[in-house]
Amino acid sequence: MKTALALSLMLVATACVSNTEFDRDRAYAKCESISVKSTRDRCIADAISQAERERARDNERLAQSHEDAERRELGREIAGAEIDQ
Repeated sequence: MKTALALSLMLVATACVSNTEFDRDRAYAKCESISVKSTRDRCIADAISQAERERARDNERLAQSHEDAERRELGREIAGAEIDQ
Protein backbone atom coordinates (compact mmCIF):
# COMPACT_ATOMS: atom_id res chain seq x y z
CA MET A 1 0.00 0.00 0.00
CA LYS A 2 2.83 2.40 0.85
CA THR A 3 4.50 1.62 -2.46
CA ALA A 4 1.33 2.36 -4.40
CA LEU A 5 0.89 5.64 -2.54
CA ALA A 6 4.49 6.63 -3.19
CA LEU A 7 4.18 5.81 -6.90
CA SER A 8 0.96 7.75 -7.24
CA LEU A 9 2.51 10.78 -5.52
CA MET A 10 5.49 10.63 -7.86
CA LEU A 11 3.17 10.51 -10.88
CA VAL A 12 1.18 13.49 -9.63
CA ALA A 13 4.36 15.44 -8.92
CA THR A 14 5.75 14.81 -12.39
CA ALA A 15 2.43 15.70 -14.00
CA CYS A 16 2.72 19.21 -12.56
CA VAL A 17 5.26 20.07 -15.27
CA SER A 18 3.59 20.56 -18.63
CA ASN A 19 4.98 19.13 -21.84
CA THR A 20 5.80 22.62 -23.04
CA GLU A 21 7.75 23.45 -19.89
CA PHE A 22 9.58 20.13 -20.09
CA ASP A 23 10.48 20.71 -23.75
CA ARG A 24 11.62 24.26 -23.01
CA ASP A 25 13.79 23.15 -20.09
CA ARG A 26 15.33 20.41 -22.21
CA ALA A 27 16.02 22.90 -25.03
CA TYR A 28 17.65 25.38 -22.64
CA ALA A 29 19.82 22.65 -21.15
CA LYS A 30 20.86 21.49 -24.62
CA CYS A 31 21.75 24.96 -25.87
CA GLU A 32 22.95 26.82 -22.77
CA SER A 33 26.63 26.24 -23.55
CA ILE A 34 26.42 28.27 -26.78
CA SER A 35 27.94 31.68 -26.06
CA VAL A 36 26.56 33.60 -29.07
CA LYS A 37 23.08 34.80 -28.06
CA SER A 38 21.49 34.69 -31.52
CA THR A 39 22.83 31.19 -32.18
CA ARG A 40 21.72 30.02 -28.73
CA ASP A 41 18.23 31.47 -29.25
CA ARG A 42 17.96 29.76 -32.64
CA CYS A 43 19.13 26.47 -31.11
CA ILE A 44 16.47 26.74 -28.42
CA ALA A 45 13.74 27.57 -30.94
CA ASP A 46 14.76 24.65 -33.15
CA ALA A 47 14.87 22.24 -30.20
CA ILE A 48 11.41 23.31 -29.02
CA SER A 49 9.99 23.00 -32.54
CA GLN A 50 11.50 19.55 -32.94
CA ALA A 51 10.06 18.43 -29.60
CA GLU A 52 6.62 19.72 -30.61
CA ARG A 53 6.80 17.83 -33.93
CA GLU A 54 7.88 14.63 -32.16
CA ARG A 55 5.06 15.00 -29.64
CA ALA A 56 2.53 15.56 -32.46
CA ARG A 57 3.80 12.44 -34.28
CA ASP A 58 3.57 10.43 -31.08
CA ASN A 59 0.01 11.64 -30.53
CA GLU A 60 -0.93 10.71 -34.10
CA ARG A 61 0.55 7.23 -33.66
CA LEU A 62 -1.29 6.78 -30.38
CA ALA A 63 -4.59 7.90 -31.92
CA GLN A 64 -4.06 5.54 -34.86
CA SER A 65 -3.27 2.70 -32.48
CA HIS A 66 -6.50 3.36 -30.57
CA GLU A 67 -8.50 3.49 -33.81
CA ASP A 68 -6.95 0.20 -34.94
CA ALA A 69 -7.75 -1.43 -31.59
CA GLU A 70 -11.36 -0.22 -31.76
CA ARG A 71 -11.67 -1.49 -35.33
CA ARG A 72 -10.33 -4.92 -34.29
CA GLU A 73 -12.72 -4.97 -31.33
CA LEU A 74 -15.65 -4.15 -33.58
CA GLY A 75 -14.55 -6.84 -36.02
CA ARG A 76 -14.49 -9.39 -33.21
CA GLU A 77 -17.95 -8.35 -32.04
CA ILE A 78 -19.32 -8.60 -35.57
CA ALA A 79 -17.71 -12.02 -35.98
CA GLY A 80 -19.28 -13.12 -32.70
CA ALA A 81 -16.03 -13.63 -30.85
CA GLU A 82 -16.17 -13.53 -27.07
CA ILE A 83 -14.81 -10.40 -25.44
CA ASP A 84 -12.10 -10.87 -22.82
CA GLN A 85 -12.89 -9.08 -19.60
